Amino acid sequence: MNRNCNGSDGDAYKTLEAAVNNSSAGVQILIRGGIYNEQLIPKKSGEENKFIKFENFENEVVQFTGASLAPALWINQKDYIKIKGLRFIDCPQFMSIKSSSHITIEDCHFENSTMWESCQLKNMGDYFFFKNNKVKNGTDLLTIQGGNFHLIEGNTFDTASHTCLVFMGVQKSVIRKNILINPNQKLLEIFATRNREWSGPYRKSQHILIENNLFGPNSHREGLYQGKEAPASWGVQFAGVKCIMRNNIFAGCEGGMDICGYGRIGGDGDSPEAVFNYSNRFYNNTVYSNGGKGRYGSGPGVKFSHNTYSEFYDNIFLNNIFYANRIFKDAHTLRDVPSVQVAFRFPANPSETRFYNNNITALNDSNENVFLLSKKDKEYTIASFEETYPSFSNDNIKGNPLFVVNKPNLKSIDRNEYELSKDSPCVDAGRFLTQTNGSGMDSVLKVEDPYFFSDGSSIVEGDIIRVGDEEVQIISVDYDTGYIILDKKIAWKNNTPVSLIYKGNAPDIGAIESY
Repeated sequence: MNRNCNGSDGDAYKTLEAAVNNSSAGVQILIRGGIYNEQLIPKKSGEENKFIKFENFENEVVQFTGASLAPALWINQKDYIKIKGLRFIDCPQFMSIKSSSHITIEDCHFENSTMWESCQLKNMGDYFFFKNNKVKNGTDLLTIQGGNFHLIEGNTFDTASHTCLVFMGVQKSVIRKNILINPNQKLLEIFATRNREWSGPYRKSQHILIENNLFGPNSHREGLYQGKEAPASWGVQFAGVKCIMRNNIFAGCEGGMDICGYGRIGGDGDSPEAVFNYSNRFYNNTVYSNGGKGRYGSGPGVKFSHNTYSEFYDNIFLNNIFYANRIFKDAHTLRDVPSVQVAFRFPANPSETRFYNNNITALNDSNENVFLLSKKDKEYTIASFEETYPSFSNDNIKGNPLFVVNKPNLKSIDRNEYELSKDSPCVDAGRFLTQTNGSGMDSVLKVEDPYFFSDGSSIVEGDIIRVGDEEVQIISVDYDTGYIILDKKIAWKNNTPVSLIYKGNAPDIGAIESY
């Protein structure tokens, strides 16, 4: 911005409104430090490779605040807009974005909002990037409805009256390297669109990559509900299709994963929000010490709960750690079952889900019951569960995973504390994700199960995988045929093991590849 106002390296304006009104594609608007009690409302769209950018000037603090800012940032039917380095403090609503594409929000700070959906995105187009922001103290901190190719990366979400992050009808998108903390309720929700606020045909949330996030804590809310039964609270409440959830840590939550299903196609209200839950791959996550002083039915490490209308099948759990989770006052049995790590709530049953090669261990590391079919009030050890359901569960192990820190801090999650010690039973104990189908020498590879892999959906890098002894990067995945296009030509034999890259002789179990 030219402070001499002669226009040689930019024009200067006395008001934000004047600068906004005179913006055009490719223009960068640098905002001087100060308190702004007005809305930021872009009036024009940018163009491909010519974003309209709104940024703070150098290191000056630009803060939007005020009781009338509902929302403070308002983008409606505009494209190619970038917001960087701004603060939105004490606003009823931080931002509202509708029917817009190619919107980037990065390095911003949002704190203290009261309206429903603090950052609300409705009927979204494609390519919403939300990177390296901090969002604190609101309702639903960030809700995204619709669209493809969204990237939520490197953010901290802290304290929501309902949920930190919500995806509804979002496809081909990535959630990674975020920290989610909430003493009140839930951390992440993945759902389809619902009839009461989506005018078009329902839209599933599918092909979402959820990786390398920290979930927790969210179980320290004594006194918040003044003696009333607290609402359900989970690290993730999930109803997605063909999604990948990997390398995440869930710790200190009232429950780890709720793989759920409710509503029905053609129903009213929230239907069919949580009807679709199939062909998902949950692998190499660490789910530790969840479940506690929550409501009836909160906990354990993972719960399966759906109704008879749900499309619920082909979900695989592989190479995960479920350790030291517990249930207090199970919803059906009304009793404590503190050793249980995995629970099926009627009509959910083991035939819909596969458990392969996980470490599933109660806190005291003895031969305890770690599976629960709560409608039947029937508990199982690993051995008895695998004997009863051999087609759906095998090669699971038990034993203290031996993190490098004996008791990781549950009030401030540190990823490094969940690395494995050299003596851990989880080191080199993981199963390969899938295998090749046929032999060949080419840059096009066919695998038995392509749902374990991501090509990055054009927004992040594709997976680097190991095919036998060869390391290659994925360019694209055809999930219908099982063909994967690689970045170079390699040779392979039939049934060659395929996995992400790993150290040692085989993948580790858990979120961190340690040795």
